[in-house]
Amino acid sequence: MAKKSFAVIGLGQFGRSIVEELVDNGRDVIAIDSDKEAVKRLSGILSTCFIADSTDEIALKELGIKDVDAAIVAFGSNKEASVLTTVVLREIGVKQIIVRVDDDYYAPIIKKLGATEIISPQKAAGVALANRLGNIDYRDFYKLDEKYSIISILINPSFVPQTLIELNPRVKFGVNIVLVTRNGRSFVPGGNDALLPDDTCFVIGTAKEIRSFREAVNGRKVK
Repeated sequence: MAKKSFAVIGLGQFGRSIVEELVDNGRDVIAIDSDKEAVKRLSGILSTCFIADSTDEIALKELGIKDVDAAIVAFGSNKEASVLTTVVLREIGVKQIIVRVDDDYYAPIIKKLGATEIISPQKAAGVALANRLGNIDYRDFYKLDEKYSIISILINPSFVPQTLIELNPRVKFGVNIVLVTRNGRSFVPGGNDALLPDDTCFVIGTAKEIRSFREAVNGRKVK
């Protein structure tokens, strides 16, 4: 099976992190930005990193963007460039066009112009922050869809160790523990694995279900 190839357009912090992860995962990546310094910062890990205007259809064709499996438009603040780049990508035949949108007002517009997927990193960061505020034992928050989230919870130092069979989180609380981090190492727990004080466990469920689990394990309600 041929490796999937990707174009990342816009190499700010968000775009750069996408490129780095794709490269780490062995993907073929073409990265472009009109900023010479942004391109230079990535040239050490990626040879196919170019200075180019993403609204220039001829330039994108010459760089082979039309042949990628997906293109990610990673800049969100420049609305005009996002709109024009999306249109150009559609015109040259890119099948999957993923566009960062920082202002929800423009999301339906970008969709109509050809984006197959919209991502809102600032909105996601705000939601995550709101869920962590006041919850000192919540470490990370990821919203999976309108109903389910995954939250990492720091287990209370006074917690009495219990195996997952004893905890029975799926039946008692409606949640699944999918990962445990202990002493800097992570593992997928089985039924006979115990949850220990100071562990960080990653829990999937609804917000209400996760709160119930957290209150039972850490012995205090969310305030």
